[in-house]
Amino acid sequence: MTRFRYDINALRSVAVISVLLFHLNVPYFSGGFIGVDIFFVISGYLMTRIIFDSIEKNDFSLLKFWTNRIQRIVPALLLLTLVITIAGYFCYLPNEYNVNEKNATSSLLFYSNISYWKNISYFEPASENNIFLHTWSLSVECQFYLLYPVVIWLLFRLLKKRQYVFVVLGIATLLLCGLAIFWTLRSANTSFYLLHTRAWELLAGGLALAVERKFNVQNKWALMLCCTAIVLSIVFLNDSVLWPGVYTLVPVIATIGILILNRNSNCILQNNAIQLTGRISYSLYLWHWPLIVFARYMGYPFHAITVIGIIVLSFLFAWLSYRFIESLKFKSGIPLIAALAVLAVATSMLSSFSPAYKARISDMANYKTKHDSAIKAQFSTGCCFVETDGPGEFNKFIKRDCLKIDSTQKNILLIGDSHAASLSASFKEQFAGHHIHLLQATASSAFPFIPKNTGADFHHQLYQYIYDDFLVKNKKHIDGVILCGSWYKYPEQEVVEPLLQATRYLKTLGIPVVIIGQTNIYTLQLPTIIARGMEHNTDLTAIFTVKQAGAYNEFLKQKLQPYYIDVYYPKAIPPVSPNADPFVFDRSHLSRYGADLVVKKIVADPIFTDQFRNSYFKHGTN
Repeated sequence: MTRFRYDINALRSVAVISVLLFHLNVPYFSGGFIGVDIFFVISGYLMTRIIFDSIEKNDFSLLKFWTNRIQRIVPALLLLTLVITIAGYFCYLPNEYNVNEKNATSSLLFYSNISYWKNISYFEPASENNIFLHTWSLSVECQFYLLYPVVIWLLFRLLKKRQYVFVVLGIATLLLCGLAIFWTLRSANTSFYLLHTRAWELLAGGLALAVERKFNVQNKWALMLCCTAIVLSIVFLNDSVLWPGVYTLVPVIATIGILILNRNSNCILQNNAIQLTGRISYSLYLWHWPLIVFARYMGYPFHAITVIGIIVLSFLFAWLSYRFIESLKFKSGIPLIAALAVLAVATSMLSSFSPAYKARISDMANYKTKHDSAIKAQFSTGCCFVETDGPGEFNKFIKRDCLKIDSTQKNILLIGDSHAASLSASFKEQFAGHHIHLLQATASSAFPFIPKNTGADFHHQLYQYIYDDFLVKNKKHIDGVILCGSWYKYPEQEVVEPLLQATRYLKTLGIPVVIIGQTNIYTLQLPTIIARGMEHNTDLTAIFTVKQAGAYNEFLKQKLQPYYIDVYYPKAIPPVSPNADPFVFDRSHLSRYGADLVVKKIVADPIFTDQFRNSYFKHGTN
């Protein structure tokens, strides 16, 4: 009879805790994602032991093996999916709920790794909202369990002896490891998610079994070295490392070493807390990520209290799942397969279901998509606003329309990025009543600085032309310049001095200038935030506001006097318009409704009236 392995349970504990704290961004756990790799090696070791022992006892059955795997994996997964499906119906917006249920289906049918490979990178910020993201590793394991026993059984039939089978597995492990490293360099996302570049880690666990049974190694210093390697990997690795790759060998080999050494009589390993965490590790892995995603979705700030709360709830839900679900015994796997099929069909149907009473909420959440053409017109996209950068883009900027001097009116030039472009239509409308013609030179992600050197990209070409050519030649006809951008995404030192340099340069040309201040930024798209608030009859905008943007605005206001016009809303943004237009249509870009409000705020500001008094008020009544 195989004795209980306290060391394996302790490894499970380390693996799941490292993943949990990595997902919570706890310091010194930047490499916590290696916990999944530890799980892969452990699974490979245990599955190989089960298959080899049963084959050598003439007791091997594919059906029995697969049934045991189903009984181990499916019940807790069914519970998790059912809870998310029911809770999500009441808490999530229709389109987001549909995505959740689509991902639920892929998780239940164990192809979520393939689905995510096609759509999203594990380490991208967008993946943070995928409540089933963590099931990719479960899908990899289940795909492995489907094929591995068949391969081992065939190898035994062909080669007869255990040692020959292990030799083939060793060769396969080395080849697949090399393939994974090569493939990661070629396509990191593919290598991260798919079975053919992850199988070597599971096979490596099988090699640990071979070495353990061949050599009885007992060395506490070797054990300490392996443990140290895992700890160092957790502390010093981070998500910028190509994974799986050469560095993946460190935790994999360290885990193999611990399995081979088989040191069970250790008071630390047998600690009750460590062993309990190891026992509930599967349910803990399942529950921790949905709790993190849901907390983020509901707008909870991730300070210490939130992190501790998530950890406590993760352990509570994991223990309940382990105690009342994982402990259930089934005589066969048929009821579980039936339940799995029913829930998979249900989630698939719900992935396209949208309750009629949520139609208004859904329209708000999808505001940007529904108003795409109006937004393009607002920005003057494809004419005076260029969205992309690359060869030939400068030629797409239509100078004759965007920089045409109107001798019958005053001329004010708007320079900046997409946030400047969002104001262009509102400025044109506002200026029309004052006989002012707006000129526009805007491009996506283009900071309106004076280029220090010649560059081939569109931004350099555009601003070199504006500052070195156009403004110099037309300084007598330009009655003012408006500089605008989303300053917050740049370091402070890269904003203040370049903007002051631009104002000094324009002043030498005799051209008045104002700088439009930082606008509000949100952690999620504002229409989504508003839609969630509509569903629960509350205002959530303050929760999802990027507070640092407000502080940044105050800093710039002090440094850029007397040119800086403060347009930031520190307490509450204006309400949705009567036509159901939000103030911002994504995380930071003003809608036409928002731009109209901001432009009115700009032209009423004393800084604007002082700088442009000779142009804006000459024909007006103000």
